Amino acid sequence: MPSAPPSPQALLGPYYLGVVLNTFLYGILVIQTLYYYQHYKRDKLWLRLFVVYLFTVETLNTGICVAMIYEPLVKQFGTDAPVVLFPSLLPSQPFLEAAIFVPCQFFYAWRIWIITQNLIAPVLICMASTTSLIGAVWTAIIVSQVKSYENKPKVDHTALVWSVSAAAADLIITTSLIWSLRLKKTGMKRTDDVIDRIIRTAIQTGGLTMTFTILDVALFVALPNSTLSFLFDFAIPKLYSNALISTFNVRSTGPLRTVDLATRGMQTQNMLFLDTHQEVATSATLVFDKPTMDDDPTGYTQYTDVHSDILALSTARPEPTTGDPLAPS
Repeated sequence: MPSAPPSPQALLGPYYLGVVLNTFLYGILVIQTLYYYQHYKRDKLWLRLFVVYLFTVETLNTGICVAMIYEPLVKQFGTDAPVVLFPSLLPSQPFLEAAIFVPCQFFYAWRIWIITQNLIAPVLICMASTTSLIGAVWTAIIVSQVKSYENKPKVDHTALVWSVSAAAADLIITTSLIWSLRLKKTGMKRTDDVIDRIIRTAIQTGGLTMTFTILDVALFVALPNSTLSFLFDFAIPKLYSNALISTFNVRSTGPLRTVDLATRGMQTQNMLFLDTHQEVATSATLVFDKPTMDDDPTGYTQYTDVHSDILALSTARPEPTTGDPLAPS
């Protein structure tokens, strides 16, 4: 005998909670975006347009999420359709999520290349992200074709390609940042303490998104007849955008400097925002934020890191620096 259909609460509850979480994170994104445009007006045009793009797609994503849950809870109330058919707007979710996480992952890959000058990790990130994009588009097409929950197994393989590839890209991003920073340790306690704080920030920044992605995959595999994975799936695009824009917003608006521990020379160029044609700083050069101590009698200025921004975006300057790819033209 065929199994009894799931109850509306079990089937639609995760949808509803996922949309609530998506909407909550959208509110945070609105604040993040407003803060960015109020404080970083001198960023290069393409970066400001990138933020506009993310915010526009996220707005569309949230609107569609709300409309999608409205259909089974209100429009189809009192019928069997909510427990038989997928929401008609569900196929749009993979498209919109891919339109958000793929550019974010490619941006991370680019910054990792700038930091390390090594193509291995960025290429792996881009390959995993592209595979995830293909899986997402394929999933959307199949969902629009099968239409009903009884045919959900037909979606499983493509959805796994999408989710596992995205999780792999997140894992590579986080581990690459941590690995590249660990290589910059000098054995000096003060320096290594700063690097350790930056590494912890990397784990916090990438760990939440990666955790949600892994939970999405795990629940999808462990509970194939459940919609519980959507609780995490609907929140993932907002985590990407919030994590990325928050790294833009932690930048200082005052002048920043670096201290070269090898030469004891102070520089105004940030090693993490070097132009792709510039030489990458040595492992003895660290990025510090606003000064916390006056110049010492030896003539060397001591600084401590304030934001410890793992993505090297704590580099906002009131005036552009020559050669900086994110400085305004």
